[in-house]
Amino acid sequence: MSYQPGDRYTAVAGADLTGKRYHIAKLDANGEVVLAAAATDNILGVLDNEVKKGGVAEVVLANGQGTFKVKAANAVIAKDAFITTDASGKAVATTTAGNRVIGRAVRAGVANEVIEYVKHNEKY
Repeated sequence: MSYQPGDRYTAVAGADLTGKRYHIAKLDANGEVVLAAAATDNILGVLDNEVKKGGVAEVVLANGQGTFKVKAANAVIAKDAFITTDASGKAVATTTAGNRVIGRAVRAGVANEVIEYVKHNEKY
């Protein structure tokens, strides 16, 4: 097993992640990077590259420091909203107890926009 210090994590992509940069990711049962599919998933962070299945996926960790980018789903996200994932790995606002939160929106964003968020990993 290798140790990866810092705010990023790399692992094999468990699915074709072409066109999925800035989508929310998790590890599957094999330890491979796939898109998060539920707000209660154990979210790893946000994908920072586009990669085919079997390639090396780069993930910016949710529990890192600073801000990063995430792709919004088909809804407006308000400034300061807590952010989690929808079924396709896109960011949505949440106020539901038990949902995993990757951070808070720095400013409001519209549907399908790449927005900035302050990173922190917690449950709402």
